[in-house]
Amino acid sequence: MNTADPPRPSPGAHPRWLYQAQDHQGRPTEGFVHARTAEEALQAIAALQPPLSQVRLHTSGLHARAMTEMADEVLGTLDVKALRQLARDQIEAMEHPGLWTTLRQLLRKNRGWLLGCAVLIALALWRQWSPWVLGGLVAAMLVPFAVFAYLHRFQRMYQQVLHAHATGDLPRLKVLAQRLADAAERHRFLRQPAWDAAVRMAWFDARAEGVEAAILRLRIHPMRPPDEGEFLARIYTLPLATGDHAGFTARLRELIALRPTEPVLQLDLALGEARAGHTDEAQRLLDATRTELLPPHGQAFIDWVRGLIALRDPALASEAARHLGQACAQFLALVPKAPGAWPSLAVCTCDYALALAWSGRPEAAREAFAGAYPVSRHHAEPERLAMLERELRMKG
Repeated sequence: MNTADPPRPSPGAHPRWLYQAQDHQGRPTEGFVHARTAEEALQAIAALQPPLSQVRLHTSGLHARAMTEMADEVLGTLDVKALRQLARDQIEAMEHPGLWTTLRQLLRKNRGWLLGCAVLIALALWRQWSPWVLGGLVAAMLVPFAVFAYLHRFQRMYQQVLHAHATGDLPRLKVLAQRLADAAERHRFLRQPAWDAAVRMAWFDARAEGVEAAILRLRIHPMRPPDEGEFLARIYTLPLATGDHAGFTARLRELIALRPTEPVLQLDLALGEARAGHTDEAQRLLDATRTELLPPHGQAFIDWVRGLIALRDPALASEAARHLGQACAQFLALVPKAPGAWPSLAVCTCDYALALAWSGRPEAAREAFAGAYPVSRHHAEPERLAMLERELRMKG
């Protein structure tokens, strides 16, 4: 199923990048390579023998190191065979998210232990061993499920963080963020989810108190990453909470100066420039983006940028609606697997509704806007929402 072993880096040198591909016989395969950037990851995959085709990276350079460190803290040092299985498990979890996938993986990983315990329990029943012995064997058999239940509690808590952030449930988000922060004091692998929850809280702090106050609070947060680039990679979007496009692009360009080879950042900058009305610069950035270096959901952002560029010309409203509709459809398919994409879907849907209204389809625009409003009212720019509401009123 998998190809030759990936090249091994010097210890702790580079993060892991997850990929999917087809082997030389046309069979699906997956694995990890160690690299500093997406371009280096593709070069490492291209060097594998036998060669692979239809390669897709599933790791973003913004989070590669953090995700690698979190997995290592939970699982420890992994050999080549264990890394291959981890790649399979992560791809399966992305394609079929949910509790049953996780349980199936748990049973597969612990089948030897569970089978051994089952044999001993059957022997204990047959030979009528002491109830204490039988109880001990049953307890031993349940150990993997107890560990799973304990870890799944934090996973469920993080999913609740994403839902509270998307729907603007600030009291719930505060409680969950504090719980994760407390748990991260005991478990290092929870530092990344706890930091993410703090950044999501800061979005609403920026709206209420201003961007600088929100960023200052994050700078003294105990889960803040020590690396300034890692810090900027999470806070550069906060100016958008107040509709400050200039602040967004300034912070993003500062981050790009630290990470000039990160295509996700270049695409984000294209989106910001398009939203600010700088369509020529947005198109230039989009043309320069190497799409093969983007994660699979990158195409949704490309369509979003194209739609916003077209939306600047009322005569191209139908073209804008086509691009934005494609972007929304991709986000809609993504959110069951990645609930953190809900705000992107909602904001993109507002742009789509505006394009529909300008292209003479007000009823479709109202329907799209109504579906997105519970989330978009907390994440879209107030000016954009006001413009869309005004446009829909004018259309009757």
